[in-house]
Amino acid sequence: MGLALLVVLGFAGVFYHRQAGRTKQITTITDTITDDQPADFARSLISDDPSLKLTSDTVQPLLTYVRTHPSYVKTMRHDLVTNGTTRDQTFKVVTSGHAFGIFPRYKLRVTTMHPRLQTNVADATILANGAPVITAKNRHFSYTAGPFFPGHYVFKLTGSRNTKHTAVNLIAQNDRHRDVDLTTQTAATTTTDSATTATTASSTTTPASKTTSSHEQTGQDAASFSGRDADAIAAVNDQYNFDDSDETYTVHEAHPDVLEVRAYDWVTNDPDGVYRYDTIHDIVSSYNPQTGKFETPDD
Repeated sequence: MGLALLVVLGFAGVFYHRQAGRTKQITTITDTITDDQPADFARSLISDDPSLKLTSDTVQPLLTYVRTHPSYVKTMRHDLVTNGTTRDQTFKVVTSGHAFGIFPRYKLRVTTMHPRLQTNVADATILANGAPVITAKNRHFSYTAGPFFPGHYVFKLTGSRNTKHTAVNLIAQNDRHRDVDLTTQTAATTTTDSATTATTASSTTTPASKTTSSHEQTGQDAASFSGRDADAIAAVNDQYNFDDSDETYTVHEAHPDVLEVRAYDWVTNDPDGVYRYDTIHDIVSSYNPQTGKFETPDD
């Protein structure tokens, strides 16, 4: 009787491992990201800061980020299965209860972000992805914000004559206490080490599209696109090593199943090239003005 029970339990363990073991659970969790299921993704997480409530809204910045960096999820899944933690130290596999009192259930513990916001505009309100964070109390204002879920953020300074916005990706461990510079200089533009900022003198709040002091933006933030358009931008960024925080884009259909992407420098609005993405064959090419042709890197 005892031996039979052990055999049954052994078979049950093998079956559970194949159908709902550690690797399967990790794959299911990461699939909720690629399948754009924020509520399911949020339920599979534990925060390192209990003051951050994990909901479909709070995890949205990561889903926005992976739309233009689709390779992140693939790397994330590989790291979690292989090492139990992502190489950027942002997500870690942890045990969260047991099925039938025996088989472990897994969740991902997320490292939250606490960026340092700085501005020299008193009484201005700082927004993160449209939500108010803090109002500056003086002209030498510094504030450690958070906890924020990892992902793509646009910080905006509003409520004063001078406005400013900065797009930044808070993803890795070294982004956790990243400085976000929202100091202003009237009719000037500045650029941080890895995020682009634009300053304008205005009597109203920052327009929805990104603008500089002297240029109207031709394109839109990469995070504004979805579906095939977002896939095309992501393919161009991966092929030509663009940082989408530094660019705006336009996308249109050049031919059936071929999308044309035009990139523009966020600060100057200067053209940064014309590209085409073959959605059927997953091929990216760039326009060569010398030959008048679209060419791949191998041409």
